[in-house]
Amino acid sequence: MKYMKQIILVCMTLVLAMVGLSQSPVLATEEGQSAASTIDASEATAPGEDTLYQDIQDRGVLRVGTNSTYAPFEFSILKDGKNQVVGLDIFLAQKIADDLGVDLQVVDMEFSNLLTSLDTGQIDIVLAGMTSTEERAKSVDFSDIYQVSGQSFVIQESKVSEITDDSYFSNGGKISIGEGTTQQLLVGEYYPNSEVQVMRTTTDSISALDSGLVDGVLLDEDVAGAYAAENPNLTVIEANLPIQDPGKAAAMPKDQPTLQAAVNESITDAQEQGLIDQWLEESYQIIEDNRQSTWAAYAPYFVNGLKTTLVISATAIFFGLIIGAALALMRLSENKLVDLIAQAYIEVVRGTPLMIQVLFVYLGFAGMFGWSTMTSGLVAVSLNSGAYIAEIIRGGISSVDKGQAEAARSLGLGYWTTMRKVIFPQSLRSIWPSLGNEFVSLIKESSIVSTIGVAELTFQTRNVSTITFNGIIPLIISMAIYFMLTFTLTKLLNVYERRMNEKYAQ
Repeated sequence: MKYMKQIILVCMTLVLAMVGLSQSPVLATEEGQSAASTIDASEATAPGEDTLYQDIQDRGVLRVGTNSTYAPFEFSILKDGKNQVVGLDIFLAQKIADDLGVDLQVVDMEFSNLLTSLDTGQIDIVLAGMTSTEERAKSVDFSDIYQVSGQSFVIQESKVSEITDDSYFSNGGKISIGEGTTQQLLVGEYYPNSEVQVMRTTTDSISALDSGLVDGVLLDEDVAGAYAAENPNLTVIEANLPIQDPGKAAAMPKDQPTLQAAVNESITDAQEQGLIDQWLEESYQIIEDNRQSTWAAYAPYFVNGLKTTLVISATAIFFGLIIGAALALMRLSENKLVDLIAQAYIEVVRGTPLMIQVLFVYLGFAGMFGWSTMTSGLVAVSLNSGAYIAEIIRGGISSVDKGQAEAARSLGLGYWTTMRKVIFPQSLRSIWPSLGNEFVSLIKESSIVSTIGVAELTFQTRNVSTITFNGIIPLIISMAIYFMLTFTLTKLLNVYERRMNEKYAQ
């Protein structure tokens, strides 16, 4: 805290350096490009061109998109201190990559974002327990089916006398399903009289069931059985749907027959060797091996997530201050165009959800500039924070008596020297409470980047929930960590605020 004021003033000084030393407050900026390149937009395949297979060969990497909250098909564990996505689909992905003679890169993200990422060229194929449906086949091509399973409801054991079969849901009842899943389509078609609760992940749906908020969760029978086996309070009933399960398949961009044939060949080989069933059993065994006897044993997951959260928050605060100071100066500029540009930026950012901004940066610009998910998240959160900090700084500068600037000018100080030496230091006192509140909010808002697969605290919480098949206790632990983090920061900020007030009172 001793150097907090200096850090903020340094950030503001950097802004002054960027805008130059002229007397007119006109802003000039320069953009750089991230050196961390994991995705190259130039490799995105043009419609109708069968080039993706060769692109993968040239790149030497197969990028497979998945969502690691669907054990036993895909889930995340900590190995040597790092996140590693494992499961049946990952075993299959590794075989496909080996058969292609390339390395495997697993891109973990929200299930609902997978097909969009495939369409924008962020990934090459999707392996995420995805069912081949006619609706999805309109936008992507599917491989041959590699696994078929029916549908089942997970219900509370205490309700087996009340919910004897799936007709209970045909006549009403509350069903929870995952966002963008096949189950969402099935419920709408075959259980139209039920009350539907759409959740972001399967674990969230199970938590809602555990809490009594819903009557059942519709899942693939393998996944449903896994949850019921690990929770004595849950059981499974069959969903007697009048359709045959189309089965799970790998999704890929349309009109890529060479890649499709190669993937099909790997799937056929895996089926002939009996590898699919073997991988399914191995996935269950990995879950068992990574299950710990006490919750304290899962500490490495939460510690790793906390580290990433702190990195995101600190980086966003630093660049948010720079962006915010620049925008604040633009808003105070006598140049109407400069003021209008800054005002438009601030209104757009503050008027749209942060989650949409994160997805927009990742899906729209990550491929263009070769950004990783972490870099995309940092850019989005920093840009968002900058808009809010801009108005805080602008208000602080406006609150400084104009006579201060006039006195400085009368002493021969230029515009930028006056801002740096006189105005900024005095405005810091008035904006400190609001600035501190923004810092605290950033820590909580950083959880949004988990939607694109950044392994921060919320992401790791879901990993623990997936492995343990328990959604409540990991959430309680995560809430406690967030609270301790924000409470401690708030107290530190208050201490510095009191010292600053005491200094000005002397």
